[in-house]
Amino acid sequence: MNKQQTFLIIAFLTFTVSCFNSNNKQIIASVNEKDLLLSEVLKEMPKATEDSTFFIERYMNLWIRKQLMIYHSEINLSSDLLNYEAQIADYRSSLLIYAYQQELINQNFDTSITSNEISDYYNQYREEFKLVKNIFIGRYIVVDKSAPKSKNLKKWYKSNKPDDIESLTDYCHQFAKEYYLSDSSWQYFSSINNKLPKFITEEEYFLENTKGVWFEDQQYRHYIYIKNYQIKGSISPLSLESEKIRNVLLNKNKIQYLKQLEDELYQNALALKKIKIY
Repeated sequence: MNKQQTFLIIAFLTFTVSCFNSNNKQIIASVNEKDLLLSEVLKEMPKATEDSTFFIERYMNLWIRKQLMIYHSEINLSSDLLNYEAQIADYRSSLLIYAYQQELINQNFDTSITSNEISDYYNQYREEFKLVKNIFIGRYIVVDKSAPKSKNLKKWYKSNKPDDIESLTDYCHQFAKEYYLSDSSWQYFSSINNKLPKFITEEEYFLENTKGVWFEDQQYRHYIYIKNYQIKGSISPLSLESEKIRNVLLNKNKIQYLKQLEDELYQNALALKKIKIY
């Protein structure tokens, strides 16, 4: 497209946009007998568009290029076109069905999964929930080496006395760079190991032989308290697997729900004689 053609198009678009309310069915481009209407472009134009002429010109240019590619694809793939059309039709049907299923799930599907259902599934398939990583319950605290009351911290971080735990919590709020004090939840030990000044290569040995320990680098001390642990290969605790199980059960229920819906639609169509089998 030369400069003169571009100028004429821009001038035309500027004029057209200024009066599109009364003339929005105007054809603004054609490729091999396929027309692009101004109204089609305006539907795609964001309301906040500052330069409508630029938007229309760009949209038109992309549309022309796309139509040319489609035209030449149809010509050069003519021998396989029926096969491609069948695939496209099947893909379109799959998209429609999926969209309809998602709409039904959003409106009518019950997403509740009870704790008993999760527990029953866990007990039934217990052997499948083997740990692939070591886990532990405990505490992890990182403080600057210059932080005060380090002697107290060395006592508090591995204590289970209520007063010490309260003092530890207050201390961490004030001075800790990072801390994790929820010693009732399982977590992967690797999440802590990766943060230590020196990586622990023998995790199993460390967990089996450590209760409380601290490491330090040039600036920080890292305190670890091991309250409980489980080694990889053992059965993962239910609390660590409950969310995974919930998703499995939810997906299973979705499949059953959609199958039931499909059966109901089939039976209704039979009853209304909308299905004819010859």
